[in-house]
Parts: sequence; structure tokens; C-alpha cells
Amino acid sequence: MVGRPRVVAAAWARPVAMVERTRELAALTACLQEIKTGTARVVVIEGVAGIGKTALLQAVRDRAPAQGVRVLATLVPHLSSAAPYGLLRRLLGPEVARRGGATALTGAAAFAAPLFTPGAPVAAGVDYGCHWLLAALADAGPLLIALDDAHWADTESLRVLTDAAEDLGSAPLAVMVTARPGLNPAAEPLLARLATLDGARVVRPAPLSDTGVATLLRHAFNCDPDPEFTAACAQASGGNVFYLRELIRPLIAAGLAPAAGAVAELDAAGPEALVHTVRRRLGELGLIATDLAQAAAVLGDDTPFADVAALAGVAADPAGDAAVSLRVSSILARTAPVAFPHPLIRAAVEQTVPPERLGRLHAKAAGVLRAAGTPAAKIAEHLLLAPPAAQSDVVDLLVGEARRDLATGSAEAAGRLLRRAVAEPPTPDARPGVLLSLATAERATGRLTEAGGHLSEVVETGARPVALAAMADLFEVLYELDDADAASRLRRRAYAAEPYGKDQAEVRLRSALLLQAAETADDRAPARLADIDIDRLPTGTGEERRLLVCAAIHHRATGQCPPEEFQAHLRRAVENLPADRPLTYWEVLAALESAAFLAAAEAMTDAETVLERLRPEVVRLRRIAPGLQAEWSNRTVLNNLRRGHFEEAAAGLAEAERFAARHGLTMYAALASFARGIIDLERGDFAGAGAHLLRGPAEPAVVGALGELLSGRPAEALARLALPGHPDAPVTEREIEFEIHLIASHAYEILGDRAQALRAADRELAVRRRHGPSYRLAAALRRRASFAPAREAVDLLTEAMAACDGTPREPVLARVRAAYGAALRRCGRLREARTELAEALDLATRLGMPRLAAKVGDEIRAAGGRPRRTRVTGVAALTGGQAAVARLAAAGRTNREIAESLYITIKTVETHLAAVYRKLAVPGREQLRAALAGDP
Repeated sequence: MVGRPRVVAAAWARPVAMVERTRELAALTACLQEIKTGTARVVVIEGVAGIGKTALLQAVRDRAPAQGVRVLATLVPHLSSAAPYGLLRRLLGPEVARRGGATALTGAAAFAAPLFTPGAPVAAGVDYGCHWLLAALADAGPLLIALDDAHWADTESLRVLTDAAEDLGSAPLAVMVTARPGLNPAAEPLLARLATLDGARVVRPAPLSDTGVATLLRHAFNCDPDPEFTAACAQASGGNVFYLRELIRPLIAAGLAPAAGAVAELDAAGPEALVHTVRRRLGELGLIATDLAQAAAVLGDDTPFADVAALAGVAADPAGDAAVSLRVSSILARTAPVAFPHPLIRAAVEQTVPPERLGRLHAKAAGVLRAAGTPAAKIAEHLLLAPPAAQSDVVDLLVGEARRDLATGSAEAAGRLLRRAVAEPPTPDARPGVLLSLATAERATGRLTEAGGHLSEVVETGARPVALAAMADLFEVLYELDDADAASRLRRRAYAAEPYGKDQAEVRLRSALLLQAAETADDRAPARLADIDIDRLPTGTGEERRLLVCAAIHHRATGQCPPEEFQAHLRRAVENLPADRPLTYWEVLAALESAAFLAAAEAMTDAETVLERLRPEVVRLRRIAPGLQAEWSNRTVLNNLRRGHFEEAAAGLAEAERFAARHGLTMYAALASFARGIIDLERGDFAGAGAHLLRGPAEPAVVGALGELLSGRPAEALARLALPGHPDAPVTEREIEFEIHLIASHAYEILGDRAQALRAADRELAVRRRHGPSYRLAAALRRRASFAPAREAVDLLTEAMAACDGTPREPVLARVRAAYGAALRRCGRLREARTELAEALDLATRLGMPRLAAKVGDEIRAAGGRPRRTRVTGVAALTGGQAAVARLAAAGRTNREIAESLYITIKTVETHLAAVYRKLAVPGREQLRAALAGDP
């Protein structure tokens, strides 16, 4: 435009008012009121750049203190997604400092301490610590978390915030974020999940109408705009607040009025026009200023100006002069450190760089930042955008940062870095190691097919230690992919490799082979595989402890290890776990597997002690290895089922299902269906149990067989069981681990083949007399007694009662005692029968087994008695978990403090407390202390 000055630094005459945002502001402000009533809220302000998202968020931040709501806020910088937990460090760091620093963090929040300790590496568990730090902050009063440009956030921080928003549903917490769709694919799924949580709202600011444009122009020019000028501005800006501001900025600086004659002075607007405008401004400022602006756009906000000058290749003096020009022209808002007036200005400057040069600038930026001592995560962001150049130092940096990310559970970030490292590419010798790490990241993020392909390549090309480690991992992947044929081929190759050394990779592979040989009864397994002096196996490392567990399982399966010796080996595998340091993944895995088999072998108290010891370890490792947390939860739920603590099992199950769903652990979703099926079975809902069990795990087939049986399809149940072909066939590990003949006996009886039903019962009894455990022997005796005359049945059930003596599996005891009382009645021993049946009725009622209780009541009446009413109340009716929650609540601990100390969710605490109040017949926590003490 003729005569228009090129200096455009003048801004609005006064702050711009919020225009046409009444509805949006009302929705945001309502959240502040809602969280004060103890209800968490989430708002995602979504829209294109320049539409006014930041202004809305700032308006709510400004209003929050007056409503008694504290605010934690941060702007997420561009190019920050490769720094795991970087957002949480920026957001929570000032609050941690205010509380006395990282050393002042207590409870589960202490897991987050490394994140806020200068120079300390990020450690496993910081996600869990930040989760509970957020809970503690919300527990202290209404809190608003405000994040601007959340689309640039690292996925680990977003995941923690999303999980917290979901889990802290009864906390006075609001999470408000602004986001632009489509800019960061890694963040999109988490932002979508955040927007779909219960109670979440998505606010999408609409473009300004012509009336809104006129209002804003009136405010900017301090006079009424001409309608023609207003219409031209509305069309050119598309109602976008930022584009409108940039459109009229030169006119305000030139002192022009918003009249019809000024329409000719308007440049075209919109995204493309902004790039043209910026390109023109830079052209007027000269080559040095252009290079500096482009370097600043590549490096992003908050970069020291010296680094910008170094990237641009400009000396200090001319760089300083050009910096002044860039500020005057509103290309930069400041230079110490660098900042742009708006993200759109930075993006527009970046778009003035040809694509091929942009990649080279990012590559050069990585070198400049490395020379300046910038953290590797920031350098990696630029390498992700730089073209491959076959540089070994680039591979080393990417792989090193990725492995640190893997060590903290940041698998998605690690995967991006490792895929970029593979593209560089690494040298042939280094490639297998990079692929092994990439496969680890892919497994953690559910990319099993890709992980399997990379592991297969490592098996073929890697040196022996790397290839053996890949084989061990590949077995796990093939199991998850349910590819039995590929696993069989890999097993033969692994046998040929003879992994019998002391190297960790060899120990891991040998453990996997022993476990598979036991489970599949593989007769091709070489004798040397199991040639182990199990009593002398060391337990110095987690890998060695797991080898002991797997060797014990194999020895039991091959008849070399009686039950008592088997339990002794399992106990030794978990003896003296280090207490002076965090446990390793392999130590936790070995202990979990040991606990699983201890519980199955009737050593449930030992198993629960191990699980309690592992409780803080699995939550610490839940991002590195979510399967450990899922397995721990599954084992804890199963132990509660075994004890008859169905309420507690159901509460734990709900928590476990949420966790498995978040992490895509489909196998554990199937295991949850199995657990729900067992709850229904114990309560006598056979149809419901059958439906749940049929949705349970495909392996072992016994789960589906039981589901078919309970659904009224005994023939299908038998088909799934794949019973031994000959009555005298050797006992298999499958027969030891699962009660397949017990199910078969019931199926045959329903089909009317009582002879086959009896033979199956005899086979089950023979297996249990040799292999136990005692509770399964009791169940086998009970089943066999159902075929015997009354006196013989009493003898069998007397033995079953002895086998149940002291068992923690009270549902089994309830059934055996009920059967024993019924047998005594049939023998005419009515007084004894009534005594046993009364005990069985009390037990069945207390455990919540109504179907069994009804049958026992009928037996009592048949024995000439009268069932007495049983009340399931009082301290004795509380499960272990309920009692622990009740004691802490009675001591004055908040729900958040209880959940934090017990490593459970607040929702689970609420569930347990509801059961406690019902069983103790108290209205609330004020009466808990007296009720627990037994006072009226």
C-alpha cells in the first residue's frame, strides 16, 4: 500500500475484550463451581490456531482465585514431545519447590522425586508419584490444571494427567487444556481419551460473526467501523481473532480509521496470506534478519539467542542489530530468550524455509545444541525432523536416549527415537542391538507383529548374546500372538543353540525353554536342558531366581519333584529379596510366578506375603512393564476368590479391568472374565458363570470347557478338554495344574454316562493323591463320594474334611462340609449331621454362596433340624482389604491417604468403605473406631 509505514510494532490501543464468547466462558466458569462440590471436571478447548483458545483459558485462570480455586498452569512449548514427563516437570515443579523440594515429597508421591531433583535421571515410578502428587494437591482444596497448547505435550505427561482426571473423579480437580487437532499424532489418542472421560466437555470456539468482528474493530480503533470495512475484515479473516488482529495491525500503526476507503489497504488474510506477509516483512528486513528468524523458528521459543545466532551462522554484532529489527516488526516478541508473539507467527516463519533446507537446519540445530550442552531429549527432537545421514554419533544419541526412555516406561517416545535410528541407519554390527531395543518398545505399545519381525531378524543376524536375548523375547511375543507353529520352530532352533551358560541371555532363554517344555510336554527337549542341580542353583539375580522357578515347574511336570519339594524351591526363589534397593523386572517376574504356583499348591499365606512385598514394586514398574501390574492384580483377585472374599475380589477386579483396558492388555481382559465367572459360579449363578467363562482366556481350554458345561453343553465341554486317550496314560502337567477330570466327570453324568463319570472321578482322585494339593484332593474326594453308598461316602468325606483342615480356601471347605453333613444324614447320624450342616450353612452364608446355603438348609430340615438365621455382620465379616481400609479410616486418614498407602485407587477405597459400613452397621467413619473395638 502506498505510503504505508513498514514498522508494525503498534498493537491494540488497550487489551482486547472477549467477543462472542459468553457461552464458552459460562461453560468453563461452571466447572470451577462444580469442582468445589467435589466433582472432577475436564474441559478440552479445541480449535484452529488464532481462534481464541488461549484467551478463554486465560480468562478462566483469572477468575479462579476469586472463586477459591488454586491454579497450576503452563504453556507447552513446541518441540517438547520427545522429553518424557517434561510437561509434568514444568507444571508441578514450582509446587514441589514451594513444598520444600523433592526431598519433602512423602508417600507414593515420593516416587516422583527424581523428576524434580536437579541432575537426577528420571526413574521408574515417576508417573505413579506424579499421579499421587496431583491427588494430594487436589486433596488440599479446589485445583485447576490449565495447559495451553497441550497438543505439543509428551505422551507420558498427558497419560498421567488423563489417568488422574479419570481416577480422581470425586476430587475437586479441573483439567482444562487447549489443543489443535492433527498437529501431533502421538498426542491425539490421549487428548481424545481426555475429551471422552465422564463429565468431560469439549468447547470449540466458533469464528466471529460479522457483528463480533464489528465489536472487536470498534474496540481496537476506538470508533464505529464502516459496515463495508467490517464486511471486508470478516471475509478476509474468516472470523479468526488472530488473523483479524494481524490484518488491521498496520492500519492501527498508521493511524488509519476503519472506513470504507481503508478496505483497499487490507492485505488478504488467512494462513497462506500470513506466510506471504511474514515473507514480505522478512524480505524488507534483509538476509541476516531472515536467517535469524528462520533459525529461531526451527529452535522454538525459550531458546538462548546465542544458539539462534549460531544456527543462523551470524556473528554477534549483526545478529544483535537484526534482533532489534525483528522485534520492531513483530516477528519476535523478545530475544532473551527467543519468543514469538504467537505460534502462528513461528509457524509462518518456518514455512518460509524450503522443505529440503528445513531438514538440514534441524540437523544443524542438533549439532549446535549438542555443542551448547543441551539435554539429549531436546537434541533428539531435531534429529527426528532431520534427514538420515548415516552418522554413527546420531544413532548413538538416539539409541541412548531411547534406552533411558525405556527404563522409565516411556515406550512410545523410545519407539519414535529407535525407528529414526534404524532409518539413519546404524552399522550392520550395531543394527541387531538397535532392533532388539525397538522390539522392546514395540511390545510395550502393542505392536506385536512389528516386534516379532524385528526379533526374528535379530535371531538371524545378531551375535550370540543378542540373538539369544531376542529368542527369549520372541517366545513371549509368539505366545501373545498365539502362533504355536512359529513357537515350535523357534524352540527347535533354541535347543540347537544350547543356552546353558551363565550369561543373562542364556539364563533367560533356558528358563523360557524349561517352562515351554513343561507346558507342552515336549519329548524333543534335549536331556541337557533339564540337567540342573536345582538345589544348587544361585539366586543372585532376578534371571537366576526365575530359572529356579522354571526348573522347579519342569521337575514337577516330569515327576522329579514331589509337592513338598516343589514348594520349597518356590520359597527359595523369593527368599531374601533385596530390601535396600528397588527390585529389577526379573526379580519381580520370578517372585510373581513363584507366588502364583505357591497359591495353587495351597501355600496361600506364603503367596500373599510375596504379593504384599511386591505391591510397591509393581506400581513403580507399571509403565515399564504394565503386564507385571496386571499379573499382580490378577493373582490378588484370584487369591481373594480362593478365600471366598468375593466382594473384595470384585472391587480389585474393577480396578484391574480399568488398568488392562488403558494399556491394551487384552489377555487380562479375558482373565477378568474368568474371575467374574468364578464369582458367579461360587454364588450359584451357573448361566452367568458360563457366559463369563466362555469370554475367558482361550488357553487353558479347561476354562472354556467349564463355561460350556455351565451353559448346559456337556458334549462341547468334553470336546474342549482333550482328555488322555488311555486310562493308564502318564499324568501330564495339564492334569496337575487343572481339574480337567472333575469337569469331565460332571459332563459325563449330565450326558447319562455314569460309568465314564465314575472313571473320570477315579482318575482325578488318583492324580490328586499323588500330586495334591490338599484342597484339590478334598474336591476329588467329594466328587468320588457322590458315586458311593452312604457309609463309603462318609469315609471318603471324612478324609476330605481332614484334607481341608486349616485350608484358607473356605468355599471348598463349605462344599466339603455340606457334602459331609449330607452323607451323615443319609447314614442316619442325624445329630452329627445337623452339627456339620449348621457349620456349613454359617460358612456359606458368610461367604455369600446363596445356592449352596439353600441346599444346606434343605438338608438341615431333612435331618430334623431348623436352619437358624445367620447375620453376615461384625468385624469378623470384614475381608482383609476391608479391614485394612476400615482401620485407616478410623484413624482419621482421608480416602486419598488410604488409597495412597495401600496402593489402590480412591474408587476402590470408596467401595470397601461402603461394604464396611454395611457389615458394621454404622452410618459413617465417625463410628468406625468404636465398631472396630467391638463397642456398641
